[in-house]
Amino acid sequence: MVDAIDDPIDYLGEIAFERLYVIEAVRESLCRFQFSKRIVQHDTHTSTRHGTYRKGKRPMSSGLLEHEPMEDDLTEFNLLQKSSVFTKKRSRRQRLPAARERSSLRSLINFMKSVVGKDLTKVTMPVHFNEPLSFLQRLAEDLEYADVLNRASFCKNSLVQLAHVAAFASSTYSTVLGRFWKPFNPLLGETFEFVNPTAGYALIAEQVSHHPPISALHAESDHWIFWQEYKLDTKFRGQFLKVIPTGLCHVKFKTDGHHFTWQKPITTIHNILVGSIYVDQEGDVVVTNHSTREQCRLHFQPVREVQESFKQLSGEVLNSKGHVKYNIVGAWDRSLELHSVDDTDMDPIDLWTANTKPEDSWRYYGFTQFSIQLNDPEYDVSCHTDCRVRTDIRLLECGKIDASASEKHRLEEKQRGARKQRDLAGQAWIPRWFVSLEDADSGTFCYVYKGGYWKARLKGQFVDSPYIY
Repeated sequence: MVDAIDDPIDYLGEIAFERLYVIEAVRESLCRFQFSKRIVQHDTHTSTRHGTYRKGKRPMSSGLLEHEPMEDDLTEFNLLQKSSVFTKKRSRRQRLPAARERSSLRSLINFMKSVVGKDLTKVTMPVHFNEPLSFLQRLAEDLEYADVLNRASFCKNSLVQLAHVAAFASSTYSTVLGRFWKPFNPLLGETFEFVNPTAGYALIAEQVSHHPPISALHAESDHWIFWQEYKLDTKFRGQFLKVIPTGLCHVKFKTDGHHFTWQKPITTIHNILVGSIYVDQEGDVVVTNHSTREQCRLHFQPVREVQESFKQLSGEVLNSKGHVKYNIVGAWDRSLELHSVDDTDMDPIDLWTANTKPEDSWRYYGFTQFSIQLNDPEYDVSCHTDCRVRTDIRLLECGKIDASASEKHRLEEKQRGARKQRDLAGQAWIPRWFVSLEDADSGTFCYVYKGGYWKARLKGQFVDSPYIY
């Protein structure tokens, strides 16, 4: 069933926005394809659904930074915890400074007509198609339910711990409902830091590559480390578009050393040209505990198979012998429970429950309360590459669309100019805070945090960081 439409004109505007999302995705896909024909391959990479394999011997890493004693045998994260950066009490804003400006249906339709038959790689997308977040901040939303990892770290039963990690892996999709707008593409070298004392973690993300676009994220608490490299492939087939994430997500618990990996599911945008457009997730997500060889299989079901119940999520938790010991039941937009197969008298275990969105979330880009915090100007920023400093995002957040569009164009031109200068000088881009290493457990390569950011943050010295804005 389709929910009741409060405003038909605004609803039609949203449909037009969704069509623009498809145009932008196809445009970026074509850009990557054309660029790949021009560049000279000088690294032996082989991309797969599960990550990037490289031929030849390279340093091995589990994705964890090998911390060296820095001060009284304290690690970088320990030093951060003892500083005012971590302990400072912050008031969290409750809403954005300006609501989303209502779409002009006529202008959107005219724009869509104007790009028909044109080279999409040369079309500049309107800024009112964006939401006021960088994709690095959008990626940080994976940590909204970090409390699930905190609980998992204390689980004595490794299968129950695995189920909690699986619930955390699926929790990120609870934020996609009502989010029709596209985050800003990060500039090369852009970073995002987020310190969350309440949940007990700090994260740093960096845009490590522009062609192809690759984002890397590292988050750490007293109990766990989470890291991921995010990139995607797209397949456009006229009536539908598949968005296929590549690379793995990793969690390692400090309490027992258990290391987990999983691959994000495929997202499909249906009825691009004709019919009611909708988005669903599909495929199995396999969460593996490399320390115990236990697995959890989550089943995301496409609309074409289950119709209205496509939000339902099921899963099986298997021991190292492949026997199902627990079942996961629920919905990826509401809650998940764990049920024992062998002990039918055992009460279900609550794995995860979605947070309630603000009542007026629909007026503010569909943001959750967690999303609203990510670009808060009151956050003390000292690194000049942090995306909170981006004027185009800040202007859009304040409802100044024309000024935002002008700044977006300026920043993109500056990035193109910097790239041209590097090409002329024969200089390759080297990420500042991440390095690509092979993960010993999964056998894939991943950008992992190499350390130093929080040390620089405590000193307020980022002299080696580029000036990208």
